[in-house]
Order: sequence, then C-alpha cells, then structure tokens
Amino acid sequence: MISTMASNILFTLLKFYSTRQRTAVIDQGEFVDYLRRYVQHHDEDAPELNNYIKYAEELQSELESLAAKHQIALTTQAGKQFIVVISYVIDECTQLYDEMQRNYSHPFPNVNELPKHVPSDIAVKDQASDIIFKMLDGTINASERTLYCVVFGKGVPGLLIPSNVSIHDIINICLKKLQDMLRKGDAHDYFQKKINGANPGKEISIKNFFTSLLGKPEETWIALKNNGDSFYYWNQLCYFIRQDCIKMKDLNAEDINVLQTIGVIEVAASYYKNVAAEKVLKEAAFKILDEQLVQPPYYFTMDEIARFKDQNGTLLISKYTEDDLHEHIKELTSYSKTSDLPPLLIFKENETKSYFIVKESVMPLIVRLCNDARELIHDSLSKSWFKYLEQYEILSEMKEQAAFERCLERELKVCSPILYSLLNSTFLPLVSEDASKLILFRDGVLVPYSELLMLRRAEIYSNAKAKLPFWYSMPVISWILSAIHRKSKAQRLKDSEKSATARLINEEKAMADARQDELDAQDSLDPKKSNRKKELRRAATNIEAQIVPENSTIDRELDSYMHEWNDRISKQAHDDLVEDINTLIRDYTRRVLRMNKTEVFTRDRISTLAAALVDTPTLMKIKNHPALKRYVELYMVKLIKNIP
Repeated sequence: MISTMASNILFTLLKFYSTRQRTAVIDQGEFVDYLRRYVQHHDEDAPELNNYIKYAEELQSELESLAAKHQIALTTQAGKQFIVVISYVIDECTQLYDEMQRNYSHPFPNVNELPKHVPSDIAVKDQASDIIFKMLDGTINASERTLYCVVFGKGVPGLLIPSNVSIHDIINICLKKLQDMLRKGDAHDYFQKKINGANPGKEISIKNFFTSLLGKPEETWIALKNNGDSFYYWNQLCYFIRQDCIKMKDLNAEDINVLQTIGVIEVAASYYKNVAAEKVLKEAAFKILDEQLVQPPYYFTMDEIARFKDQNGTLLISKYTEDDLHEHIKELTSYSKTSDLPPLLIFKENETKSYFIVKESVMPLIVRLCNDARELIHDSLSKSWFKYLEQYEILSEMKEQAAFERCLERELKVCSPILYSLLNSTFLPLVSEDASKLILFRDGVLVPYSELLMLRRAEIYSNAKAKLPFWYSMPVISWILSAIHRKSKAQRLKDSEKSATARLINEEKAMADARQDELDAQDSLDPKKSNRKKELRRAATNIEAQIVPENSTIDRELDSYMHEWNDRISKQAHDDLVEDINTLIRDYTRRVLRMNKTEVFTRDRISTLAAALVDTPTLMKIKNHPALKRYVELYMVKLIKNIP
C-alpha cells in the first residue's frame, strides 16, 4: 500500500515539476534535487518518499516502473538522463486541438515536431484506418489518456492525436480546412473539372456536391454518414488533392497539413461508407426475417428465429449481431401509438416456452388448427367412447355438457397445445375484433370449445353407440352385463382424465415405427444394397423430428397444409390437384435421389429442394406458396422415409 502511494505521489510530483518548468523533458538530476527539497519540507506529509532519496536504485526502479506503464519515458542524451512526462505532451496536443477549433488554420501536431529529447515511441503508432476506425466506433477509451501517432504513408509525418480529443471534433476541423483550401484561388473549379472528367454525365450531381461542400460541409458529411451515397466523390476529391501534393519534390508545412487533412477525411469517409453498407445489408436481412415470420409454421421461438437463413442458405444472424436481433424483435413487439397491439405478438406454451407470431397470422392459424383439432378429437373420442361403451362404461362427458367441455379442453391441450395457448392468450380478444368470419368471444368470454371446434356431444355419442352389437340395446341383458363389468367410481374418474387423442397419436406413431422396422427387416436380407436406403430413411426420420410437432404426425401435417394451398371448391378438382402435385413431387424426389446418390439430406437441403420445385412455372399458379413449400418438404420426407 505504501509503495503504491509513494508511486502515485512521485508521478504527481513529476507532472507538477514539468508544468512548472513548462516542458515535458525533465533533467533527472535536477528532479532529484527538487525531490530532496520537497522531502525536507514535507517529511511528515510524505515519509514514504525518503527511500527515494536515500536509495537511488529504488528511485530508478520506480521510474522504470512508471515507464513500463507508459506514464513517462526515460532517455539519455550526451551522458545525461532525462525524464519525459507523457501527460504534458498530451496536454499540449489537446490544447492545440482546442485552439484549432477556434482557428482551424493552425497545423496539426505531428510526430516530427516533438520537443528535443522526446522519443517518438511515447505515441502508440498504427495505421490511420486502425486508429481512426477504433476512435469512431468508440473502442478507444478516452480516460486512459494515451497519445496516438496516426500513420498515413510515406513522406507524411504521423499525426498526433490524444485519446481524450474527440475524433468528431478532428473531422470537423478537417472539413473546415478542406473548405478553406477549396475557396483559395481557382482550386474549387480545378478539382471540380477533374472529377467531371472522371465521371462524364454526372456534372449536375458533382456540382451539387461541391456547392454543398463549400456552403455547408457539415451537412454534406452528415449525408455521407447517413447513406454513404457521396462517398465516391469524397474519395475522388481526396485522391486528386493527394496527387497534386505528392508531385512536389519537397513537402512544405502547408502540403503536410493538406495531406494529413485529406488523410483523416478519406479514412473517416471509408468508415462511414462501411457503416452505411452494413446498415443496408442489415436492413435487407431484417426484411428477409420479417418475410419468414409470416411463413409456416407461423410461430417461432427466439432460437428458431436466430437460425433463419436467406435464399442462399446463409444464416441471417451473420449479417447482424445478436444484440441487433434482440433489438429488432423488441421493436416489433413494442406497442405503437397507432395500434392497440404490436405487429409481433408473444404467447407461451404451458407457461414455459415462448413463441413469436405476427399479428396478421393469428386468426388464419387458429382457423387451421381448429380444423385439424376438430377432425383429430372427433376421431379419437369416437374410438375411445366406443371402447368404453363396449366395456359397459359411461363417462360423465358422454352425458353432461359441462363435463364434455372439460373433456374438449383436456384433449385440446394434448393434441394442439399451440392452439390452446393462443385461445388463452391475453392479446386474442383484441386480435379477434378485426376478424368478422370467426367469432371467438361472446360478452368478453371465450365461446365454448364445442362451438369453437364444431363438435356435438350427442353426435359423437350416437356414432359410438351405433357401432355396438345389437344386444347392447337390450335393457335387461345390457344392465346385467354392465353390473358385472362396470369399474369402480374412482377408476371411472381416472379413465375420464385420460387423453383419447394422445392414445390415438401414439397408436399412429407406433404403426409408423412398425413400418420402419419392417423396412429394416427387408434390408437385412440384402445388406450390400440397403446401406444407402438406411441412411436416407435415418436422415428423413431426423428431419421429420425437426419439422413435425411432437403431438402430431407427418400425415396429419400434410393434410393440414394441403387444405391451405388447395383452394379448389369441388371435391373432384381438389383431389385431382392433390394427385397431380403428389405425382410431381414423387417424380422430382426420384430424380434427385438418382442424380445425387451420395448426397446427405438435411433439413436445409430438403428446404432448398422444396423451394426449387415450388418456384417452377408449373406450380407458380398456386397462390399460397409458403404452405405449398411446407407440404412439399413434408411429402419428400415421407417418401424418403418410406423408401422400400
């Protein structure tokens, strides 16, 4: 602790002494005498400095430590040792830049004009593009008080810039210097003619550029920062000015000042050109992202959005940062003054997993999911109730409407958790106000699930009873058998809580797995020919797990998306179109498999192949291309998965 305090006091004394002497270069011997007098007068205030007086090696060690921290520099000239206080040089440069803001005709401080005995390595040397780029993007910490030497090229002395001087102030000084130079003599007309000669046909835009530059250079620079359109003229102007200067055999102070001025402008213009280009690239990427948000499956997690790709298969997040993505999503999900809801909405599945969905996609998705859920729940309840009735069991939902509504809610949670989450979301009442075709709320309350799914308890019950043998309708016999087979009340209650749709989906998946086992068994008869088929089926199974929801099957997803893109009214036209599309996909898939025998199929590859097929003239007449593309993907996966 004492050593650190002594070091700080020593450095403070060095700065004070250099300021009093009005020089950055201190004779080390003279400073030691000053330090001895200081200790004699302030022995009680700074007793830790005594060691520096008693032991010269400790003082030398501490000076070397300060030099290692780049706070001072040690140099020897003609046998004498000198201490260079770098902060004094920084303060002088800072003061010079302050004066230049009031009178921009002053030349820039450069490395060749450092005081005698001051080594050039007190400044951190680097290329102009590296230092200026870092200063513009804020990666250089001004509080560190570092002196930089900006290197432009051969024959041009390095420009000294303290880290605490704003690069934007330096650019404004350069613009004023350039404006002043172009106003002298015929310089304006001379360089305008040069740029006109290099750009025939653009005389008017060049004239406007020079008029703006001479009148309001700051506004011309702001235009460059915002869109980068004028970069070409800035670059050419700097190029022609440099060419004229380097023709001189010996550069005078004015030439050096001009070269340093255009050097700063040229690098800064290049920086803002890159920023503008990145901005355009980022905006284009976000436009693609917004377009993909309205494509199937219409709802996405943040991780899925981060994996969006462009048409070339490049991740969109490579064109912007993760922070940019979160900021963009935050902007889309923020409420605006002109609307009650933001364009992008958030809902949760089971209060754990969050999804994003575009506001305009909510109602169409609900309609599609309701149709899917209706068919699935109707089939599952019909089969399930038949089995219960066959065992002489009567569930409460068969007889009571309230119990039936609870049953539908339970089934909906299992077969379509996304639909259930949307129906219970906070934003749905506002979204449904704009939907005249589908009534979701009545008196501010969600309509019953039976009405929403268009399912009638009596109809399902009648269908299940109609499948029973005739003796179930004979009162005496059925009563005796039911008394024998009927389960306890607790068991009946437990059975009523079981999901019929979950059981049906599991049965369908079990049948699909059995089909795969059968195909694998056939392959085992001829191992040499089956390796490729096994790889394809394995790849298709992996892709299926990625694009088919866990609570659904590939056949159900195919049927769902088919109803989206197939808008033919008559049944015959509807079926014919489906068969034509399926035939086209089968032929296309066979051709792909035949031509690319060693290709490894992935989710991205299937998506690319589907996009190529959907974009053919044959399929361009179908309106809902996103749904058709997802249908093609699913059908291709199904075909590959079931290769015989």
